[in-house]
Amino acid sequence: MGSFSHAARANGVSQPTVSAAIQKLEDLMGGDLFYRHRRGLTVTPLGERLYAEAAGSVAQLSGMVQRLQASERRLLRIHCPPDVLLASFTAGFRALRLAHPETYLSFAPVLEEADLALISEGCVPAGHDFFPLRTESYGVALPQAHVLAAGSSVDLADLRDEARIHRPYCPNADSMPDEQGLIPLPPAQALHDQQVLDLVAAGLGVAFVPMSHDGIHGGVTVRPLRNAPEVFRTLGVSSRKTVFARQFAQFLVAARQ
Repeated sequence: MGSFSHAARANGVSQPTVSAAIQKLEDLMGGDLFYRHRRGLTVTPLGERLYAEAAGSVAQLSGMVQRLQASERRLLRIHCPPDVLLASFTAGFRALRLAHPETYLSFAPVLEEADLALISEGCVPAGHDFFPLRTESYGVALPQAHVLAAGSSVDLADLRDEARIHRPYCPNADSMPDEQGLIPLPPAQALHDQQVLDLVAAGLGVAFVPMSHDGIHGGVTVRPLRNAPEVFRTLGVSSRKTVFARQFAQFLVAARQ
C-alpha cells in the first residue's frame, strides 16, 4: 500500500496499530522490514523473505472463520451514480470484505432498488439516511501533458478556447462555468465520469469535475479554478432506513475516513 496509514485504512484498523505490529515484527526478526522515505515505504530484502514465508499461512488463516462458520450469504445492493467514482470507496470495500466475508455486493442500476447509494447529498432520495464523507470543490480536468496542468491552479479565462467534455448527468452541471456554452454540440458527451477522464486523457477536451478525481487517471490532472464560481458537493453514503443498510453505510464511511 505504500504507507502504514494506507494499509490501516485498507484493513479497517488504526495507523498506530499497523505501526506497532510492524515494529514488533522487526524486533522479532532482528532487522528492518521496510525502508522509510519521505514519500512512503519500500520493502527490504528481509521483508521480501518474510512475505514469501508467511503469505500462504496468512491467507489460510484469514479464511478460517468463514470456512468453519456456517453463515448465510447476504446481498448488499449498491447504487453508484455516474458522477461518483468508486475509487473513493475502495478502502471501505476492502475492509467490508475482511469484516463481513458473508456479504455479497451487487450494483443496482436503479437507485430505488438499492440498499445503499454512493452519492452527493443533494441527490439523496426520500426514505434514505445520509452519512457524509467529505465536502469538496470542483476543478478542471486536463490532459497531463497540457500546458495549463503545469500550474497549481487554472484561471477560468485561460479555458476560453478549450473544448469541454459534456457531463449532462452531473447534479451541478448548471452551476459550472459556461456550461451553457456547450450547447448545441460539445466535442464529446460522456455517460459517466470514468469516460470523462478517458476522453480528457485522449485530448478531446477538458472537463469540470470534483477535485477528488485528481490522481485517479494516469493521463489526467485536476487543477483548482481561479476567478470562477465556487461549486461544491458533499459526498457520502445514503442508506435505506433499515438496520441492515444503515450498518453498512456507517461501516463504509468509517473505513474511508
